[in-house]
Parts: sequence; C-alpha cells; structure tokens
Amino acid sequence: MKLLKRETLIETLDGTKDIVVKLLVGSMLVYFVYAGVIPAMKDIPNLIQKNFYTIEGIAQKDCKPPKFNRMSVHIMDEETKEVLYVTFFYGDPIDKGDRLTVQYLPNLKFGVLIERNGERIRNKIE
Repeated sequence: MKLLKRETLIETLDGTKDIVVKLLVGSMLVYFVYAGVIPAMKDIPNLIQKNFYTIEGIAQKDCKPPKFNRMSVHIMDEETKEVLYVTFFYGDPIDKGDRLTVQYLPNLKFGVLIERNGERIRNKIE
C-alpha cells in the first residue's frame, strides 16, 4: 500500500528561497571551478612535459597531518625569501623550522615531498 501512495520527500521551495538556494549553489560551483578545475587544466601541459617546480626552504608553521595525510605548508625559500603555500601527502607532522624540498605543479601548488631535514622521502620526478 505504501508503494502506491506517493509522498513527497522534499518540500518545494517558494520563489525567494528557491532563488537564494540557486544563487548559493551557483556561486559555490563557480568557486570550485575557479579554484580547482582551471588550475588543473593549466597544469596538464606541465604534467605531459614533466615541468615541475622545486622549492627548497624552511617550514613557517607547525603542521599536523589530517585524516588523509594531505598537508598544506607555508615554505620560505631562503634564496628569494618568497613564501609559498604548497600541498602534498605526508604522514608525519612537520614542525616549524624543518628544511623541506618539495616538487610541485606551478598552478595547482600540489606536489610531492622529496626531502625533510636532509632525509630522503621520495626520489625526484624526472
């Protein structure tokens, strides 16, 4: 009997609420495309040509690994004094002052940790 009776699962929204919800969802979609999809598309030629940037510097803040070991760290290059925000996968915590070497994609700022305090973690991508 319940299969024959159809009940609505979600109430329909009236005009004002519907417009607000559509604007919020649309703005979130635009943000995700701007922040993630466009930089990833710009890095496709860099992946094909294996054009990775390398930064060697000092971690500016402590960073504890989150649930999926994806870390985002501010690294200051000692030569240029440029601070770069790079994301990579690593399981151990990173302390302020650790010397890091990271290879990363220039637009996404996503990379691979190569060395930490002189200890080789992975080989460089050639």
